[in-house]
Amino acid sequence: MSERRDEYLLRAAFIVSTTGDWVFRFALPLLVLQLTGSALLAAFTYALEFVPYVLVGLFSGVVADRADRRRLMIGCDLASSVVIGGIALLCLLEQPPLAAVYVSAFLLACMRPLYFPAFQGFLVDRVAPPRRPVMNAWVQGSESLLNMLGPIAGVGVVAFLGPAVASAVNAVSFILSAVLVLLTSKAGAVVRAHAPLAKALRGMGPDLLTGFRLLFADPVLRSGTILLTVTNFAVHCVEANLVYVVTEATNQSTFVLGITVAAQGAGAVVGAAFVPRLLGRFSEGALLSAGMGALAVALALPAVSTNVLVLAPAWAVAGAATSLIVVGWFTYRQKVVDAAFMGRVVAVNRAISFAAILPAALLGGWMAAALAPAALFAVAGVLQGIAWLATARGLVGKAGRAEPAVEALAAR
Repeated sequence: MSERRDEYLLRAAFIVSTTGDWVFRFALPLLVLQLTGSALLAAFTYALEFVPYVLVGLFSGVVADRADRRRLMIGCDLASSVVIGGIALLCLLEQPPLAAVYVSAFLLACMRPLYFPAFQGFLVDRVAPPRRPVMNAWVQGSESLLNMLGPIAGVGVVAFLGPAVASAVNAVSFILSAVLVLLTSKAGAVVRAHAPLAKALRGMGPDLLTGFRLLFADPVLRSGTILLTVTNFAVHCVEANLVYVVTEATNQSTFVLGITVAAQGAGAVVGAAFVPRLLGRFSEGALLSAGMGALAVALALPAVSTNVLVLAPAWAVAGAATSLIVVGWFTYRQKVVDAAFMGRVVAVNRAISFAAILPAALLGGWMAAALAPAALFAVAGVLQGIAWLATARGLVGKAGRAEPAVEALAAR
C-alpha cells in the first residue's frame, strides 16, 4: 500500500515539476528571437537547456546513486524555485540583458540533470517491477501531454499574467513538487545505503567509470546509446529551430507553431497509452525498431511542405514514435541494470545522447537560415533513416524481455 502511495505522490510531483519547466522552455527562445531576430541565438537558447546534461550529467548519476535520492529531488526543486525567482526579477526590467537571460536559463537547466537520475532511481526503489512498464508509459504520456499543452500554456501564462507574475507562479510550483516528494515514505521496497550530499560529491571518478562500464558492457545498451545519440541529433536539428522555421522562414503564425507542437504532444500521449499493451505482445527491440522507422518518416515528410496540414500530422507521428522509443528503452534498461547503479547509468546514457543536441541545434539553425527548411527536414529524415536501419538489423532490434542482467559486471 505504501508503494502505491509513493507511486501516486511521485506521479503528482513529476507533473508539477515538469509543468514548472514548461513555462519558460518555449517562451525564452521566442523572447530571444524577438530581442535579436537571430535564428542561431534562438536555437542556442533552446539548446542551452541540454548543455548541463553533458557538463553536470556525468557526475549527477554518481551523486544520485550515493546520496539520498528523496532529499536530492527536494533540493533540486527548491533550487529551481530560487532561480525562477531570479528570472522574475529580471522580468521586471524593461530590456532584460541577454547575458542574464542565458545565465538564468543555464542555472535552471542545471537542476534537471540532477533531478532526472534521482527520479529514475527513486522510481526503481519505490515501484514494484510489474508496475514499472505502466509507470514508464505514464511518465512518457504525462510528459508528452505537457509537451502538447506546455507551449500554449507557456506563452499564455506569460501573456496574461506577465513575466514577473508567471515566474512567481512557476516558483511556487517547484515548492509544491518538493512538498509532494517530502510526503513519500523515507524507506522504500529497495533498501539502499546512502551518504550525506557532501560526502557523495567526493571521489566520484571510480563510480563514474562504473557507469560507463555498465552502459558499454551490455552490447544492446552500447548500441542503443549510439543510435539514440544519432536520433537526438536528427530530431533536435529540427526541433531547436521549429520556432524560426514556422514564424520566420515560412511566415506562419505562433498559433500554427502551437498547433504543431500540440500535435506532437497528442501523438505522444496516444503512443504512450498503447505502449504497455504492446510490451505485453512484442519485445522492447521490436518497439524501438518501429519507433525509429516511424520517426524517420515523420522528420522527412515536412521536406515536401511545411504547411500546417503536413507539419502537424508529421509531428503527431513523431510524438507517437518517440513514446515507443522512450518507453521501450527505459523498460529494457530497468531490466538489465541493478537499482543501485541506475542513477549513474542513466546519467552517462543521457550525457552521451544529449551531447549531440547543441551541435545539432546550431547546424539546423544554419541550414534553416542559409539553405531552406526543406533541406533541414530532408537531412534530419535521412539521418534518422540510417538510425532506423541500424536498429532494425542490429542487436537493439532483437532486444527482448529475456535479456540477462548486467549488474553482476559491477562486481568484477
